[in-house]
Amino acid sequence: MLWFERQVVSTLTRSLDGPHRDAVTGFVEGALADLPEHIRAGVAAESLLLGAWARLVHPGAGASPTIHLEPLESSPLAPVRQYVRLLRSLVLFAEHELAPGAGG
Repeated sequence: MLWFERQVVSTLTRSLDGPHRDAVTGFVEGALADLPEHIRAGVAAESLLLGAWARLVHPGAGASPTIHLEPLESSPLAPVRQYVRLLRSLVLFAEHELAPGAGG
């Protein structure tokens, strides 16, 4: 998982406890790795661009700046909105599939 993807997933899972958060992050990482190559290439390219943009906008934020998803979710650019939707969907799916007591 690329840096920016990890930051977004971390933002989306901040309300989870440690072990469940790690399991969800691992699930999302595996799901991204399992994407067809042409789709993964597009997601990775967008991650690199958004990550570079985040570091330019907040140069003094260090290795783990706070990622604010609201501007991305309301972006006039559909691929940016869909990027957040993809990662949010993977996180939500993982939360429910890996929830304690979930059958499976």
